[in-house]
This record gives sequence, C-alpha cells and structure tokens, in this order.
Amino acid sequence: MNDFFIPKFKIIKADTLDKLVVKAIKFILKKGRFIDNRAGRCQQAYSVTYVLLNSRNRVHWLRYPTSVSYLANELLAYFEGSLNVNDGLAQASSFWKKLASDKDYIFSNYGYYVFYQKIKNYKSQYQWVVSTLLENPHTRRAMININQAFHKVKESKDFPCTISAHFYIVDSTLYCSIFTRSSDVFFGLPYDIGFFSFVQELLYADLKKQNLEKFKDLKLGPIFIKTLFTQIYDFSRDRVLNLLNKKVDENIIDKMPKIENANLVLDDIYNKSSISPVIKWIYEKGDL
Repeated sequence: MNDFFIPKFKIIKADTLDKLVVKAIKFILKKGRFIDNRAGRCQQAYSVTYVLLNSRNRVHWLRYPTSVSYLANELLAYFEGSLNVNDGLAQASSFWKKLASDKDYIFSNYGYYVFYQKIKNYKSQYQWVVSTLLENPHTRRAMININQAFHKVKESKDFPCTISAHFYIVDSTLYCSIFTRSSDVFFGLPYDIGFFSFVQELLYADLKKQNLEKFKDLKLGPIFIKTLFTQIYDFSRDRVLNLLNKKVDENIIDKMPKIENANLVLDDIYNKSSISPVIKWIYEKGDL
C-alpha cells in the first residue's frame, strides 16, 4: 500500500482578524513542515481554512501602525485597479516592485479583477456577481476569478495567490469563500481578508439597497479563506513569533466604518474620491 501524504483538513476560526492570525501562527508552528521553495525556507501547513466570523473585524491591529497603513494603501491601490506596479502597489510596499516585470507589469492587483475587468455585458466581475445574485439568490455562479490563464508566464515572479472569490447566500446570510493556493500568515492572510471582506460587505450593502422582499432579512456572514498551502517564512519568523506576545492597546482601535451606501462607495472607488465614511477612513489611514 502506498504511503501517501494526505493532509487533514483544518478549520481555524475567530471573531477578529488578530485572534485568527494568532491561531494560525500557533497551528503552523505545531503542525507545519519545513520546506525550501522559490521564496525561501518556510514552515508550511496544508489544507487549512481560515474563518473570520465577523467580517467587519477585518483590521489587523497587532502590527499597528504598519499593518493599518499598509491595508489602507493596498486598498487604495486596488481601487486604482491598475496592472502597472507604479500606480499604487509599489507605493504600498517596495516588495511589489521586485515582483513586477521589466515593463512594470504586475498581476496581483486584485482590484483590477474585481472592479475593472470587463466581461461580456458587464462592466466588471463585481457587477456580474451583483446581477447574478439579484436574479437568483440561490445561485452558485456568483464568483470572481483572480488567477487566470494569462498569468501562466514562467518568467514572471508574480503569480497571484488568490484563485477566486465566491459569494453565496444560505439561510438569508451572505457568505464569502476565497480559494487560494498559498497564504503567508504574516504578509498575505491579514490583507487578503481585509480586501475581500470589504468586497463582501460592499456586496451586502448593494443587495440590501434594492429593497427587495428576497433580501429583506439578509445578514452579513463570515468570510472563509480556503488555503492549500499556508506558511511562516524564515525571513519573517522572529516578527511572527513576536505577535504571540503582543496585546492590542484598545485606545488605538478605530474601526473601519460600516458600508451604508453602496452607490456612494462605488462612486468613490471609480472617481478616486473620499465622500463615503468608509473610503474617507481608508484615505486617512493610508499615505499614497
């Protein structure tokens, strides 16, 4: 009989992003295997699903102020939606510049695929999701593709980790499931959850504004990040371990405002304005 490696599926859940990150770190330290890959040596676990039970608790305060300003800057870069690294992502972190092509092309601006990538009869994949759920709240087609065929360029250093975002309604609750091939718990997981939970809440507000009977009792549910690989890299290990001993100063917490008006938020995204409270908060926390 073949002795195959068959990972046990693990679900890790918490009601705040900070608690989720800490649980993720502890699990990888206990169960992860040490491997070497292109990005460096790491300790890696397999087939882990992270669940943020309250998707509005999306801000990573344990690394404040760095984590908060980076989240804001990455969101602003995503709202810009450009696949040129100099239009936002390079300003969020110089790391993105290292991954860009010699023509400054970057694949991992997730905002492009959500808000700007046109598909037949739709302005964007986000619009497709809204339209599909409005037509049928029980649909299984309300998804956004991130990793795509044109990313398969061997010379590229940038290969999007996120594969897709799937939105669905069960028992009058809107869920979001993110499928990702790989998630670094220090540099990736907190900010992927930050962005896609924002999109989930925006979608929730978009559906509620319709004042349709079928969405009268709709609630905002959890967000799931389903990973095949999830890791702690050696180059960030000391900083990761430091998070286990940190406590958040309650005085620094300034929660991201709720999305009350989907139209206003979308106008801000497309017009590069900051009229809605949530986008204003993002601009205030960022420095692009």
